[in-house]
Amino acid sequence: MSFDQTSLFGDDDSTVLPRGLRVHRGRVLPPRPKTAGRPRPATGPSPYRTDAQPPTREHHPQLWAVRDAIKAMDPDGVRTGYAIREALDQIYDGQRTGRWDYTQLLKTEKTHVGTLVEIWLQREFGFADGRDLDYQIAGVDVDCKWSLNLYDWEIPQEMYSRGDKIALVVWANEYTARWASGLVVISESVLRPPGRQRDGKRRLNDRGRDSILWIEAGADLVKNTLLHVKDPAKLELIAYAAKGQTAVTNLFHELTGQLVNRATVLTAAQQVDGAKRVRDARKHLRPHGIVIFGHYAPHPQMAAELGLPVPTLGRFVSARLTPWSAGDPEPRTEIDGRLWRLSRPSDPPTIAPELPKQGG
Repeated sequence: MSFDQTSLFGDDDSTVLPRGLRVHRGRVLPPRPKTAGRPRPATGPSPYRTDAQPPTREHHPQLWAVRDAIKAMDPDGVRTGYAIREALDQIYDGQRTGRWDYTQLLKTEKTHVGTLVEIWLQREFGFADGRDLDYQIAGVDVDCKWSLNLYDWEIPQEMYSRGDKIALVVWANEYTARWASGLVVISESVLRPPGRQRDGKRRLNDRGRDSILWIEAGADLVKNTLLHVKDPAKLELIAYAAKGQTAVTNLFHELTGQLVNRATVLTAAQQVDGAKRVRDARKHLRPHGIVIFGHYAPHPQMAAELGLPVPTLGRFVSARLTPWSAGDPEPRTEIDGRLWRLSRPSDPPTIAPELPKQGG
């Protein structure tokens, strides 16, 4: 069951725009994602290839001072992961473009991702500007380097031609939903030989890779919801729906039991008031037995009691519910004075309960 049975690309209401984008009844329909041009699959740092090791505290106290300062501000890596997620969502600009996949970006946009990661990290942690490099952390100049492919950081001449410098290397892969960050002291000994690049940028050699002092050696990235929809038919109902409300309603109908972040709602809605679209989706889905839990109390507790992923700030999870009966083995939660459980595929649809008003 879907909430849009109209033709998606009819000649009467579809207009071709420059750069592959199309408008359909006021919505932008992005180009289809491709498999070509995606980053190499990776989930985290690879095994050591040489006898090189990160410097010890005694050998490089400045490097460890930077590492300790970052860990003190972000002991579990959540804030860094948040900054990366925000940077990627900003470059997709789904609210205006409907995009969610790296291969949908323009070439010039792809080169801008690293700048946004640098900006979001400085915004999140309040790093001071460096004297010669991007940041000053623990009184030390640090340059931020981003790569969508692990170990492919491009090191400019100013980092190895005027004394050893410290680089904060950051990587993330949307397709494996993983990220990592570390620190490395840049010197001739950790770099590949110069190539033919006019700008003199070089990459780490094997000893350089093994010399990274990892801050987070591989962590889960908040998933880009639409990127991980495996069923093409479901993706079609959401990303290429004729209307924003239809898209948001289909989003929560088709992806029950999955965490959906705010950026995905905005990409589906393509409207400023994405929260209103969620509220309206609740009304549309209630006759089908589906509720949408948000991050405000008591919604997370209800989701947890049902065994669902718990929505955190700016995230939602939908589920089809059925009244719980004595003897039902499933977990249950109380909503509006009655006990409810997750529906089985064989359960007939029933009107869902109304969630507390203060719910997200």
